[in-house]
Amino acid sequence: MPLVVEDGSGLANADAYVSLEECDDYHASMGNAAWVTDPDDGENTAAREAAIRRATVFLDSRFGRRFRGRRARGNQKLLWPRTGAFDEDGYELVGIPDPVRYAVCEAALRAFSGTDLLPDLERGGQVIQETIGPISTTYAAGAPAGTRFSIIEGLLAPCLVEAGVRAVRA
Repeated sequence: MPLVVEDGSGLANADAYVSLEECDDYHASMGNAAWVTDPDDGENTAAREAAIRRATVFLDSRFGRRFRGRRARGNQKLLWPRTGAFDEDGYELVGIPDPVRYAVCEAALRAFSGTDLLPDLERGGQVIQETIGPISTTYAAGAPAGTRFSIIEGLLAPCLVEAGVRAVRA
């Protein structure tokens, strides 16, 4: 099933922020050899499209509450485009901002490589002590569960509000 890419109008059936071609171009420009782009391999194409869908869901699920502004339309499927969204320099974030597109490409690479972007977590991940053979792991009280993807968070920074702040311009 081909991707339905959000075009900035607030589609009710969009399932991706980037097209396969855009993601291919991004990874080619970044030298990411793990993003295999054999156009004659239908299975590979379907796997990359599924990774883009999972990456889009990941961004909306993980960062949606922190996105600046509010959804542009009530019936749009994805959380972008948004209205009243301005970056920290005061520039309006129009359509699907490049940081969101690039973050989806980075998340898609991880999903394509087998990383579960939104894994089920047991008991908050606050392991106090775990020893397996000579390896021992201890987490501090309140340690967050899950994996942090620094490049994705860094790319999204201009599109996110700080914790506890929800600024929307009229």
